[in-house]
Amino acid sequence: MMKTRTSLAAVAAIMIAFTLEAGFAFSGPSMAMVSDPLNDRFSVRWDTEGGNMRRRIVESPTAPGGAALEVTMRRRINEAWRSRVTVPIINDIRAGDEVVLRVWIRAEDPIRGQETGNLDLQIVRTSEPYDNIFSENIRPTSEGQYYTVRGVAQADFDADDVVFGANLGYGRQTIQFGPIFIDRVAPAAE
Repeated sequence: MMKTRTSLAAVAAIMIAFTLEAGFAFSGPSMAMVSDPLNDRFSVRWDTEGGNMRRRIVESPTAPGGAALEVTMRRRINEAWRSRVTVPIINDIRAGDEVVLRVWIRAEDPIRGQETGNLDLQIVRTSEPYDNIFSENIRPTSEGQYYTVRGVAQADFDADDVVFGANLGYGRQTIQFGPIFIDRVAPAAE
């Protein structure tokens, strides 16, 4: 598969076109509807923290919109959370709020000797006490897909002190990230 660099403006245009799907409904035991986006859908800012990583925007024929942020971890580190990808939250989250994350992820190059990548998806406070709304380990394959994680905030989280984080330090791997939706949901009206 040939990879080429794509400008951030082109990726932003692709992401904007794709994110117009906002307003999707979730089904399950407690029907809910999206009530409030928690990340900026029109200028997604992916940041990296920690060392041993390389990041770039690549064309990805399997990613929705045709482009992805590709992050390569060069080696395993003892504290996996020290090397991560983050996206800022733009609205405060209050105790009792249900938060739903939906993000497209693909393992371009799984961890050596395994068929999958290994990362944790979190909505986490960036200062003491470093608590989170949820933290879930996933094992993405070479078949990209959307991962959905839910959690209920047990405390208040100010927007300037909370991020989405994907901890990558579990080993040498290359992971692609596509569109991301972080929403506060409310029960559907009866």
